Amino acid sequence: MNKTFAFISSYLPLYILLMINNFNKDKNIAYWVAFVILLILVIISVLVLYCYLRGKGNKIILTTDEQIDKLKSDSMINYLMAYIVPLATINSDDFIGSVITNSILFILIGIIYVKMNLVYLNPVLVLLGYVPYTSTKTGNIYIVNFDIDKLIRRSRAGTENRIPTINATIIGNSILLIRKKDNDWINKKSA
Repeated sequence: MNKTFAFISSYLPLYILLMINNFNKDKNIAYWVAFVILLILVIISVLVLYCYLRGKGNKIILTTDEQIDKLKSDSMINYLMAYIVPLATINSDDFIGSVITNSILFILIGIIYVKMNLVYLNPVLVLLGYVPYTSTKTGNIYIVNFDIDKLIRRSRAGTENRIPTINATIIGNSILLIRKKDNDWINKKSA
């Protein structure tokens, strides 16, 4: 369920753009139903993002000697293409048909992204300063708002008797949101 909410929150800008682009107080009941659904999605998205960014992270054991690479930017560009379709295809002449078609498309994209564990592609988090990285060693996805080299150094600081830990919010299978504010070691010079 957490991954589903992460997917829904990633489309927050789209919901707002659709509401602005199609706002007309003289529309029929179907329009207002769609408008209320978009408003509910905006509220859910804001609450999910608030929980991710303001909640307290859980203690997670960090893999020693982690190998991390930045995710390819084409992943985010492909994800953003899903924004263009609804904006380009909403037709005021056949509003109900457009909404149904785009809803089916949105549900299909959501199922694919949740099943394939792609919910780390969240443009809202990127706009807020979070960057997704992938571990070539474990396959974990780390979404961080600090220099990733500090996380790599932290993973190399572990010994057999002292396993390095981090505080993170688990978004989905192997997807961790690591906030600078939850990890004191990020600001230390030796970390």
